[in-house]
Amino acid sequence: MRQTKVSTTLVIHACPESSIARVDDLLGTSLTWSEQSLLKGTFTTQTSSSLTWLQAEELISNLHGLYGLYLDLIQTGQERGVLFMIVPGFGIYRAETNLAGEILLSEDRIWAIVQESSGNQRELQRLFRLALGQNWDDLLEPFRAQRIDSNVVLLNKAV
Repeated sequence: MRQTKVSTTLVIHACPESSIARVDDLLGTSLTWSEQSLLKGTFTTQTSSSLTWLQAEELISNLHGLYGLYLDLIQTGQERGVLFMIVPGFGIYRAETNLAGEILLSEDRIWAIVQESSGNQRELQRLFRLALGQNWDDLLEPFRAQRIDSNVVLLNKAV
């Protein structure tokens, strides 16, 4: 199963100009890049291909080594999928997804979260947010929204 190639979409929301050539090298192609208006000095691109689960993991590991990338990589198989997110300073987030793209948490993971929270409601919420990749989502969502609506503005401070 790990050898089966599945539909893979890589969305690089923001990439410093200095990393573009290295990304192209890692992907083995020259991508079409456009200026990213939410984060000055960065560029954005999207590509689709078919990769095995292992190839996607290796690609994410290599991309994580590059400076300043904000990205999503989504793989969709016949029964399940995988979501990777990278945000500078946060590391790699990886989750298995169902066919609707919802993140799946195993029973063991849920029980571990409940045990670790020790009955503290706020800690329980924090641990679930972390397990569901909410921190990555919060930072990537303005980029995702901008792909749909060019009127999105990134605020640097809470209003």
